[in-house]
This record gives sequence, structure tokens and C-alpha cells, in this order.
Amino acid sequence: MKQLFSSSLFKSAYLLFFWVIAISCQPKITPKPVADFSFESVPNEPGRIKFINRSQHATRYQWNFGDGQSSTESDPTIKYGRNGLFSVELTAKNTAGTDVANNSVLIEGVTVSGSVIFWTNSRGDGSDIEVQLDGQLKGAITSAQPSGNAPGCGTDGFVTVYTSNGTFSYYAKSKTKSWSGVVTVQNGTCTNKLLAQ
Repeated sequence: MKQLFSSSLFKSAYLLFFWVIAISCQPKITPKPVADFSFESVPNEPGRIKFINRSQHATRYQWNFGDGQSSTESDPTIKYGRNGLFSVELTAKNTAGTDVANNSVLIEGVTVSGSVIFWTNSRGDGSDIEVQLDGQLKGAITSAQPSGNAPGCGTDGFVTVYTSNGTFSYYAKSKTKSWSGVVTVQNGTCTNKLLAQ
């Protein structure tokens, strides 16, 4: 009986040993990542958003926040410099592949910090000059300042845009002429942009 018991015990231990070896030799399969995120406003800080990464099986991340900012952090907090609707994209990656999640973030309450006035020195063809900033119509120039000195921001007959700091593209047109380029707005200043005739 003693020999039978130790023979059975030996066989059981032997089988257990090979079973453990067989299991440990199985290749580990890495699942593809699943990108997901949420976000929340940081209290009392307009434009500051905390992004919460809810991705699964990912080891690396690439964020694009829709305003030119990006990050590779897992859970970034960023500050938007202007109000608007921004499309945010998170790419989650691992050795098995990538996945992408998108969401829109509405930013409101960012304090306007500067201004730009669009003006002209002549009425040219006599028509008003429509002014767009970042693709949005902001108004029409209906006057001219022939002296060559820029009017102050807010002067009637010209287009003044109040906005946050940044560089913005503009496009302006009259019946016979158009202008385009970029203009930079800085904190607390009135930038002037001459649309020369």
C-alpha cells in the first residue's frame, strides 16, 4: 500500500509538473486596444479641460485637441485659448494595433484678451469690404481712414474683433479686390490690420 501511495503521488506530481510547463509555454495573446475617453471642465478655470483616458489594453497614446495642441500623456489637462467647438481625437496603441476615439468639446467662457481692427485707407471701388476671421464673417468695413493713421479698436465704420490671444487667418473682399493673410492678437492690445487700396 505504501508503494502504491508513493507511486500515485509520484505520478500526480509528474503530471502536475508537465501541465505547469505546458501552460507556461503557451504564447500570450495581446488584445487590440480599445480607445475611449471622457472629459470634464476644471472648476473656476474657463477653457481648462481634464481628459480622462478610459482606453483598454493600450500602452501608448496620441491626443489631438482640435486647436493645434497635442499630447502623449495618458490623462492630460489642457487650456483652450478661445471659445468654440473643438474635435478631440485619441489614438490608443499597443503591439497588436491601434484604435481611435473622437468627441467634440464645447469651450465657453474664455475671457477675450485682445482685439484687432481691420481698416482701409481708401474707398477703392466704393463697395463695402467684408471681413472673415478663421472662416467666420465678422462684419463689413463701410468707412475709410485716408490719413494713414489707424483708427482705434471699436471705431464705427471699421471691423473690430475681440478675441483671445493667438494667430488667426483672415480673408476680406470688396467687389473688385480681396485680401488674405494672418493676424496675431496679443493680450490687452489693439492690433490694426490695414487693407490697403
